[in-house]
Amino acid sequence: MLERIHRIKGIGLLHDADGRAQRLQKATFIYADNGRGKSTLASLFRSCSTNNPALLLNRRTIDGNQNPEATLQFSNGQRAVFQNGNWNIGRPELLVFDADFVEQNVYAGGKVTPDQRKNLLQFALGESAVVAQREYDHADNAVQATSNAVRETVSQLSLIHQGVTLAQFQQIAEVPNADEQILALNAKIVEARNIELIQAKAQPQQLPLPTLDIEPIFRVLATSLNNIDLAAEQRVRNHLSNHNKDRLEKWISDGYAYGEEENCLFCNQSLEGVDLIQAYRSYFNQDYNQLKSNVAQLSALVDAACDNEIINRLRARFETASAVVDGWQEHVDVSPPVFDESSARNALSNIKAMLENLKNRKEVNLLDEVGTEEDKDLIDRQWKTITDVITACNETIENASEQISQYKAGLTALNVEDMQQQIRDLELAKTRHRQDVIALLAQLEEQRNQDADAKREKQLKKDTLNRIMQLTLESYKDRINELLRGFGAQFLIPNIDFNYRGGLRSDYALQMRGGNIALNGGVPDFKTSLSEGDKRTLAFAFFIASAESDPDISNKIIVIDDPMCSLDLNRKQQTRTVLKRLHDNCEQIIVLAHDVHFLRNLRDDVLRTENPNNVKCFKLKAVANRYSDFDEINVDQECEGAYFRSHRVLDEYMAGNAQSSMEIARSIRPMLEGYLHRRFPGMITSGLLFGQIIDQINNAQPPSPLVHAQNITTELNEINRYAGQFHHDTNPAADQVQIVDGELLNFAERAIKIVHAGVA
Repeated sequence: MLERIHRIKGIGLLHDADGRAQRLQKATFIYADNGRGKSTLASLFRSCSTNNPALLLNRRTIDGNQNPEATLQFSNGQRAVFQNGNWNIGRPELLVFDADFVEQNVYAGGKVTPDQRKNLLQFALGESAVVAQREYDHADNAVQATSNAVRETVSQLSLIHQGVTLAQFQQIAEVPNADEQILALNAKIVEARNIELIQAKAQPQQLPLPTLDIEPIFRVLATSLNNIDLAAEQRVRNHLSNHNKDRLEKWISDGYAYGEEENCLFCNQSLEGVDLIQAYRSYFNQDYNQLKSNVAQLSALVDAACDNEIINRLRARFETASAVVDGWQEHVDVSPPVFDESSARNALSNIKAMLENLKNRKEVNLLDEVGTEEDKDLIDRQWKTITDVITACNETIENASEQISQYKAGLTALNVEDMQQQIRDLELAKTRHRQDVIALLAQLEEQRNQDADAKREKQLKKDTLNRIMQLTLESYKDRINELLRGFGAQFLIPNIDFNYRGGLRSDYALQMRGGNIALNGGVPDFKTSLSEGDKRTLAFAFFIASAESDPDISNKIIVIDDPMCSLDLNRKQQTRTVLKRLHDNCEQIIVLAHDVHFLRNLRDDVLRTENPNNVKCFKLKAVANRYSDFDEINVDQECEGAYFRSHRVLDEYMAGNAQSSMEIARSIRPMLEGYLHRRFPGMITSGLLFGQIIDQINNAQPPSPLVHAQNITTELNEINRYAGQFHHDTNPAADQVQIVDGELLNFAERAIKIVHAGVA
């Protein structure tokens, strides 16, 4: 038995739910409003039952910070724990009826799919059918194994007998002098092979045109600063100009980077009050340091843009093309390609020198813009020298390629296909009569015999399973129809069959008013002929019929999620009868519902034969962030009408129990209204205010029974004048009325006396 839901974290609305205070009993009823986590709790039980973590991982709290975790405590201290994405153990004794059961086994989207009929059959099987199916599955696996062995051997042979079928391969006769015939044919082929080799030789490929990207370099060169204090800038520049030392600015900047020092690191004299040091602090600011960093990277950018590897790669491609052209010289007089490597290298060297010069100028004058469009044009002209060298080289390669193409076009290839086919046939004959191939063919024959035996055994097991399935499903069908009649359904199942299409699955039909209902399409169809209540009733009947037929039901924990969803009054009453019967036969029943009246009535049904200590009711309540947690519930109070609730509140108040004074004051009038409606059922006009009800009684004439209440109308008016001030329909400022406890007690007692004695 499931004793406690210890903890649930990070699963749907159950973000941090603590159920340790709620000890579950043989009959456990859990109330929750829609959207409070009933389905999540049912999925938790289903996940534990089937050991399917995906059901919980898919329900991870959307805005939560907890990993999905759960702890369920069963009898004898056994615990099922979900942590790190897995259950430590499954609990197959849990049988769960919920939306997942309906969707997986019965219908979804208004239709019944083949997979659902397959799942339903597996759910409904009895023990004997389970054993028979297990034996059938074993025989089916054996057939798959023998068939796989045949396929594997056939696959091995397919690599050997390529070009002909296996049957043709087996019929190939042995050729005694196959090697001599092959040798002679190869000699003839060699004579024609030279022409083919020439046609297959590669042609030279042109050199790719590289690109030069100097924009990153010129962006750094063009960067200047505007946020240095002008006076500080002039003071530092005068200092630099006075000393006129190469790279003095960089030297001073590097020294300033050591940070705030009280003494000079060079001469150890105090720096306090030195104006020049203050000027440095403005001059060498953060932007200046960033600019220094960017300028320091110029060397790497220049080296990357002018890497000698550019020319080296071009030379390598040129040498490859030259080698290809040289390979054709024995067949045709081809002009070799030309590559002016020296000019290309000189141009690249000139580009690097120009960029180095601009870099050096920038390092000396960090704050100035360096580099002009003229500098870019000079570099572009040098780069064009390189591209011109490549273009000229490619023209020579193209000329050579055209000469080669013209030569190849003039050759006439010899057709050696017939000779090659003869050789293939001879090789195939040799292969067919190799010892390993002879052994493989013998192995295939043996495996085919084993496969035939396995298929015969599978058919025997299938026949046995068929007989058992027919008996099992006939009984299952009768129980389902019995349940459907009890629920008042206007449809039934004339037959339940099974088939093996796509695996063993059920095949049933529905009949309504003498006409068959198509399960998936057709007219009339399942989607439009059955109401949502009918569909839910059908699914519930499937579940109950299977659960009741389980020979091990006394050890089962049955979980029902919203059994009366979309059901009318008769079906709700029948549902309670069915659930009571399940409770009597199973180890434990857990019912989750959003209808507290249904739960109260079901509890009362159970209590007629069950010890109250074996019945537990609690609820899922809303907590912070709109999450849910477990809490106590008094189902009787939850089901009270306004009259009985008001009567109870006043009784408790007069018995001395602490209550909200405003709640007591507002309970007087509803109690009296309820009393009058019950004393004179159907005689007082609906929708009247309390004062109007008193007027109707005062205006009543014999033989109206209302005249018997005219002796209390004076008292009712006095009570109404007091109680009416606490209701917004008669006093908009009802919340501001001051309540005097003695006065409240007096009117509460007077109201109760009218109900009890019928007099003022």
